[in-house]
Amino acid sequence: EIISYLIYGSMIAMPLIILTDKSLTKEERERILVIFILAFFVVFFWACFEQAGASLTLFADTQTNRFIGGWEMPASWFQSINPLGIILLAPLFTMLWGALHNRNAEPTSPKKMALGLALVALGYVVIAFAVNGVDSSIKISMWWLVGLYVIHTMGELCLSPIGLSMVSKLAPLR
Repeated sequence: EIISYLIYGSMIAMPLIILTDKSLTKEERERILVIFILAFFVVFFWACFEQAGASLTLFADTQTNRFIGGWEMPASWFQSINPLGIILLAPLFTMLWGALHNRNAEPTSPKKMALGLALVALGYVVIAFAVNGVDSSIKISMWWLVGLYVIHTMGELCLSPIGLSMVSKLAPLR
């Protein structure tokens, strides 16, 4: 339990130590505060997104029909959807943001990050819809889980590179 107290205590102490640093200018302090606010929300995104390696793989194993013809796909193979989605969708998102920028309609970075959070939530809505009213002994189609992973990947493409870029821009040079 001491480790838990140290972790939670540092979550409060470190921002206070950083924000009360006398060598920071007012602008640097405000920018760091924005980073902390963004990080607070990003934690929820990654907590939901990272269920892929745990509860979603268990869901794939126990509640998903993974048969294609006579062959049963291993539950762990669903982990391949995200990297494949990144490879296929990243160029499309780059083109989308570029096209919107050219039309002066590109969403701000916080709006893109909020879209990422909304997409991770939507992925779970898809699964909730798939299992709603279904007996626990019935396995759902794997396409529901594929849909969740693709939606989550789209959320990651909205949030992750944008968040990293924002931190790079907001962090004090030193």
